[in-house]
Amino acid sequence: MTKPEKYLPYIISIVMPGINLLSSNPFERNIQLANFVSNWVLSAFILFCIWQLIEWILTKFNTSSWKSVIAILGSVPFICSFIALQYLFFPKLLFNTPNWLIFLKLFMASLLSMTIIYSFRAVKEKEQFKIENISLQAENTKAQYNLLIQQVNPHFLFNCLSSLRTMVRQNDPKSEEYVLKLSDVYRQILQNEAQIITLKEELAFLDAYIYLMKLRHDDALFYDVDVSDESLNDHLPIFSLQLLLENCIKHNIVSANKPLTIRLFQKDKSSITVSNNFQPKKMGVESTRLGIKNLEQRYALSGIKDGVLIEQNAEYYQTTLKLF
Repeated sequence: MTKPEKYLPYIISIVMPGINLLSSNPFERNIQLANFVSNWVLSAFILFCIWQLIEWILTKFNTSSWKSVIAILGSVPFICSFIALQYLFFPKLLFNTPNWLIFLKLFMASLLSMTIIYSFRAVKEKEQFKIENISLQAENTKAQYNLLIQQVNPHFLFNCLSSLRTMVRQNDPKSEEYVLKLSDVYRQILQNEAQIITLKEELAFLDAYIYLMKLRHDDALFYDVDVSDESLNDHLPIFSLQLLLENCIKHNIVSANKPLTIRLFQKDKSSITVSNNFQPKKMGVESTRLGIKNLEQRYALSGIKDGVLIEQNAEYYQTTLKLF
């Protein structure tokens, strides 16, 4: 219970009798100060008791659809008992107000107390619902994000295995080193459970991936990075740059006669661009755009619009990602 809610019964119990007593012009009737204070204190005590009684009844019968009726009916015997005790032991208090008027005022106070309690509970339940809804949305987003990551990992592995098959068929002596490096890189993938990482961490993983690719393509693959140190602590979806480099190698000719040059650079401090000279394979692998769609969805789940921008002409193909 927050502090305003905690002190509210005391505040209302004290203020309401004061308003009632002062509105009855007690000073015009020459009522003594001691008698006036006694009436105020007694009325405040009774109202506080009514509040606590109603709150207890509403809590006790929380699952009942008749709890409001039960709360009001429960306050009636208490009010009647108070009137009887006041009549027997304190006949001069409450300015000799008629019993029916005392009952009516206290009953109205009970209705007001119940209304206030209901209002606070409704606000609290609404806030709790919002919190639970936000938590549920976060869990759902996390599940969707993890599903997208699971799509990326097999995609990466299948492409690497395809390269390994080619190396084995050509009796490439670097096949064994390729397998060992692939296991190291894939171990990093499996151990990293983050959804978003810094540009610095992504570039470190990218270096390991490029080393793996250069084992396969030797001098047919060139890689250049030009990134500002100020952007290294900015964030982007995990494995996003690796996915883009993977697409560059998968869909373009990579040979000694037609080497592939991949450049990482920044057009501005809030983005990073992956660019390659455009030389698509004539019998190329048909693009499903699964990787790009995956990346766009991960940006969308992070609440970032237009996180992926693709530009292409006869000379180059480049993809720009937003940093955040």
